[in-house]
Amino acid sequence: MEARSGSAPGRLDLLGGVADYSGALVLEIPTRLETTVVAEPFDAFTVGPVTVSVAELAELARLPYAQIRDALQTTPKWTHYVMGVALVLVRYGVIEPPCVELTVSSEVPQSVSVSSSAALEVATARALGADDLDPLELATLCQEAENHVVGAPCGIMDQVAVAVGKPGMILPILCRPASVSRSVPLSRGVEVVGWPTGAEHDVGGAPYRRARAAAFMGKRIVENSLGHRCSWVSELPHDALDVLPETLDGGGFVDRWGEMDDDVTSIDAVETYPVRAATRFGVEEHTRAGRALEALRQGDVEALGPLLAASHAGYDAMGLGHPAADAVVESALGREGVYGARSSGGGCGGTVVVVCDRGAVDDVDGLIR
Repeated sequence: MEARSGSAPGRLDLLGGVADYSGALVLEIPTRLETTVVAEPFDAFTVGPVTVSVAELAELARLPYAQIRDALQTTPKWTHYVMGVALVLVRYGVIEPPCVELTVSSEVPQSVSVSSSAALEVATARALGADDLDPLELATLCQEAENHVVGAPCGIMDQVAVAVGKPGMILPILCRPASVSRSVPLSRGVEVVGWPTGAEHDVGGAPYRRARAAAFMGKRIVENSLGHRCSWVSELPHDALDVLPETLDGGGFVDRWGEMDDDVTSIDAVETYPVRAATRFGVEEHTRAGRALEALRQGDVEALGPLLAASHAGYDAMGLGHPAADAVVESALGREGVYGARSSGGGCGGTVVVVCDRGAVDDVDGLIR
């Protein structure tokens, strides 16, 4: 086997964000910053300080995911993304257990909601020989690794954006479970940039898990009211959301409505969930993304401002906002040539996405493009 490499970019989340797990339309832009993984022939599977034999890797891949997570507990967390992809690819017979040493280099900043984890996953899959897969299938397998090996309850949009999208182009993704439309260019002289807030985001953190579970709780409550099931949160009728309580404790939900249909989060009986705001976000963001896409196709960039503002307010309402993000949005909107700004990705700080005339915020340190 010869050495081979795989690369994948980060992404900027123009609209959609956490509505991806609700089956919404999202609008994503791959960055020009990339992660690269190099696989060189070796006598075992090695990444960072972790080395396992081919036989051990094959055995791990056959275990239930909960046992895989237990087996990886003593290894560095960042290696779980790489190990997870390798194990999922072996599990589904995409590759044989590889004898390689993997080396990772990355320009994509970590923990700022620009999908460094998906970039690492897709780059790893490509370096291991999975680049012949259909990009949507590759994205789905990488999401499975993050959901079930890493244990982070992400939706599908990040993996699709970095596997399919082109830097500088807006990729519409309908997360049901994942299909893409033709990429859309920005109007001449306009750009989308990421403005880091300085507050790190963790997609496996409590606020994200709470918001996601709340959306699926809301789905179950509305379905009970309607008398029929919906495939996705974003398919719920807007006028049916009035039945939802503002908040609900987990124990009260289970006692009255039973379980929800999300396989990567669970309900904590003593936790309080923002049911109405989280469910409403999935429904309304889907509509906002559709309106934004139409405006982009028509070159009407000014129409994006109110849509981004409403999305930002939605993040705050369901507990995914952050004072640092609010401060960046306020600062951005006070500048000439800025059309809109919002919390993006998983929220809770991370990165604010800004739509502006080219160069309007170039004096800001650490911008992501």
